[in-house]
Amino acid sequence: MNTRVGKTLQDGKYVLEQQLGQGGFGITFKAIHVYLGQAVVIKTLNQTIIKTLNQTIREHPQCAKVERQFLHEGRRLALCVHPNIVRVSDFFMEDGVPYLVMDYVPGQTLRQVIFPKNPLPETAAIHYIRQIGAALQVVHQNGLLHRDVKPQNIILREGTQEVVLIDFGTAREFTPDTVEAHTSLVSQGYAPIEQYMSQAKRTTATDVYGLAATLYTLLTAQVPVASILRHHQPMPAPRDLLPRLSVAVNRAVMQGMAVEVQFRPKTVTEWLALLPNAPLSNPDIVQPIASPVSNGIIPRPSAINGSYPASESTNPPQSPNATSLTAALTPTLVATPTQGFSNAKRWFLGVVAITSLIWRC
Repeated sequence: MNTRVGKTLQDGKYVLEQQLGQGGFGITFKAIHVYLGQAVVIKTLNQTIIKTLNQTIREHPQCAKVERQFLHEGRRLALCVHPNIVRVSDFFMEDGVPYLVMDYVPGQTLRQVIFPKNPLPETAAIHYIRQIGAALQVVHQNGLLHRDVKPQNIILREGTQEVVLIDFGTAREFTPDTVEAHTSLVSQGYAPIEQYMSQAKRTTATDVYGLAATLYTLLTAQVPVASILRHHQPMPAPRDLLPRLSVAVNRAVMQGMAVEVQFRPKTVTEWLALLPNAPLSNPDIVQPIASPVSNGIIPRPSAINGSYPASESTNPPQSPNATSLTAALTPTLVATPTQGFSNAKRWFLGVVAITSLIWRC
């Protein structure tokens, strides 16, 4: 167990309850906001980084750089307000260690939903991807790139068909048509080839690749071939793996995952326009494609204990879009003409009788 579980922060305001996930840079905990009685997610530096910092002179430039980078993540994320983006609620320093507080989103990551053998039907996959696409549009409007779009960083909110984009640890500012340094942190299968280069232009087409690669995985339950290998190792198209997929969605995935950046759609908006507009048939049940690898039903997601969700309150309000979608897709009972007439007639006579009694009184 992590030694920080049970630790109180900010004079008892927060209590760390459970470790959710850990990477090379940060670690996340599910925590309780004691005064409000709400679950939150708190992200901080992992023990290795803290130990390294403690063994060096605190004034060392590298130490300041790490802390500054962590603070910038919080600031970048706070700029991006959208129902499908995890919300930052607090940031503080304690004992020389930075802490970032976010909403807790109960549910499963899409990686947990899909793997090992549960590819989504086309309509459900597109439904999720459009939500993340809308979130990325807000990210890009704020002059940022997410740079790590993948199923592991998307949470399916429990009891809904709403997804939330998390983990902005590798997000960076960008200036169009300017060559800038890229970090060496990449997610194999979802990172475009320019992220493997030390110097390259940062453009929104980078996130287009990650979004298209995520759709590839949702449809096939397979991680795409890494972009850096694709010149020598051909990647099967989604329809090569599942022939029943539509030509339109297959084309959109392959265009969005073009190895060379100049052959991809330049923006998420352009890429989303390539996708079919088929509505989700049932917003309450997500069924995987009946395919050689899957025939079951993906159960409604439940709260998880060991993954990296970043956030959302215990009883979060649904976004207007999610509410309107659910209302629009909820099946209605349609009466036959005879039944409709009979019901209407009985209703009318009942109203007349009640009105008559009220009038007499």
